[in-house]
Amino acid sequence: MTEAPAHAHRGMRSRDAILDTATELMSLHGYAATSISMVSAACGLPASSIYWHFGSKDGVYVAVLERARTSLLSALPPVEVPGADVSQRLDGFLGAVGEAFQRHPDGVKLLIGLGMLQRTASAAAVAELRRYRDGLLAWARDALGFVFDVRDRPEVAEALARFTLRAASGTAVARWFDPAASLDAESLRVALLALAAHRGVPVVTGRG
Repeated sequence: MTEAPAHAHRGMRSRDAILDTATELMSLHGYAATSISMVSAACGLPASSIYWHFGSKDGVYVAVLERARTSLLSALPPVEVPGADVSQRLDGFLGAVGEAFQRHPDGVKLLIGLGMLQRTASAAAVAELRRYRDGLLAWARDALGFVFDVRDRPEVAEALARFTLRAASGTAVARWFDPAASLDAESLRVALLALAAHRGVPVVTGRG
């Protein structure tokens, strides 16, 4: 009776070890440059074990992205950012983004992996990466719609969200060269206020 649960526990530990290693390697080197043999050597498990758990390199990648997506999205706060005015709500939003991305650096790097995918990558791998990107975009769009009170202007909220994610992706690239790089929240704040104003959104804030 105890053998089966023990075997299942060992299997889960092996699976998690593979995913931990693959996440680190793929976020560092990209999908194309990370091989099953690299993952095997780094985690200490045979390639046969990796294939048994995931079936293929694409299977590993899909699992890595799925776990990263779930982890990062669950770390984001509710879209109804607290604050009495745009200034307070925007500060809260940027603080939440910076904290979440700082706590999940590998997951953020994986977001820009679409350009690293080989043409031979499976449709499942591409689809999972897009689900990851779209999940973040949806959260940012809804949150910024609330921050700037433009929930009735979804095209404006969408533009603000896409701009924010491009800035975050740039920070992820910068971390390849400087691990200490962090999201420049103040510059992003100024840029978002300017973009909102350009779209005709009142941006009078509580700051002097």
